[in-house]
Amino acid sequence: MNIEKFAINNVIRIILNQNQQILHTNINWVEANSYLDKLVVLDNLADNISVQYCIANHHVVIDRFIFNSQPHYLIIIAIRNDCSSCTKVFKDEVTGLFNRNFLKHIAEDKIYYSKPACLSLILVDIDNLKEINDTYGHIAGDKVIRLVGQAIKKGIRQEDIGIRYGGDEFIISLPTKDKIVAEEVVTRIRKMINKMAKKHKIDIKVSVGIASSNNIFNIEEMIRMADKQLYKEKIIKSEQKEEDIKSNLTNEILNIKEELNKKVVENDNNLNNIEILELSQRLDDLIINYLE
Repeated sequence: MNIEKFAINNVIRIILNQNQQILHTNINWVEANSYLDKLVVLDNLADNISVQYCIANHHVVIDRFIFNSQPHYLIIIAIRNDCSSCTKVFKDEVTGLFNRNFLKHIAEDKIYYSKPACLSLILVDIDNLKEINDTYGHIAGDKVIRLVGQAIKKGIRQEDIGIRYGGDEFIISLPTKDKIVAEEVVTRIRKMINKMAKKHKIDIKVSVGIASSNNIFNIEEMIRMADKQLYKEKIIKSEQKEEDIKSNLTNEILNIKEELNKKVVENDNNLNNIEILELSQRLDDLIINYLE
């Protein structure tokens, strides 16, 4: 049989077990493995949704189903001659999470999957990614992005969907409107980020916003709602940082003032002492910084 001709004129069907081993295929097993490889099917297996995407003129559909109490995957590969508008695969290369294109196709109903009755959306932003890139380089920045992605994978539940939305932004979709559940997921993610940051000796700061709705498929509006919450957290952090800076300056001013007074007393007959002048200059600089 001409396998390539068969593939073009018909539909390829492959069934995998939970260990990603082929149980059934309607073409040669070697060719089936070749298709799985060149169409990066194994990288796009998902636990809770049906995935569809195109590569070149191959249209791929992946469905998960249960047989004999065990999860299996049905992969259907068809050749399409109208794939000029087909999307790339929906996984982010750095984190392994779904990418923004995937979210876009959900919002536009271009991907079929079982839609929940309600939705919560978590928006996560890495506060200091630019600082890390500027200080340590983009390799370190990619490492931070990868660690946050891993923390999200470990922190979310099986029914949740993790998405890398942009350079330093992530979205988690939860099939619930219960904000307490969303906050529990956020707590786990924060703990995982802190654990990984400590392990890799990297300072990673994130801000989070949560939105919940019954009208779940106005995704853009939900993102705006979550972004407002995230921005509030950033403002609180910024104000707290300013307060901490002022508090530290105040303490330093008082310490230097006390030290200067001691030096003045000790050198009452020699007020031009260089050490006193240096302390005075430091005090002036600190006061100027405080007033700014």
